Amino acid sequence: MSRARLALTAGVLLLVASCMLPCLPFLDLSGISMPYQDPTPEMLEKQAIDIAAAERRLALYSAIAGALAVIGLAAVIYAFTHRRSRRADHGI
Repeated sequence: MSRARLALTAGVLLLVASCMLPCLPFLDLSGISMPYQDPTPEMLEKQAIDIAAAERRLALYSAIAGALAVIGLAAVIYAFTHRRSRRADHGI
């Protein structure tokens, strides 16, 4: 397997992972943000703490996803530029 193909595969996987990563906190948030019918003050306080924690995780996962997307995009660009230069060198 050539380096260009490996970079392309890794870049695409990183881009897919960067799209999926921010979805994880939404799964947690969907369950904890449902209001109770008659909540006690303790339940409301715990719910607010859980929602704030989910929002912090979303911010963290979004930052990590942005970094993964940049690295994946760089790998894809490297793969395409290396592939084109190799074709030009070999007359393909």
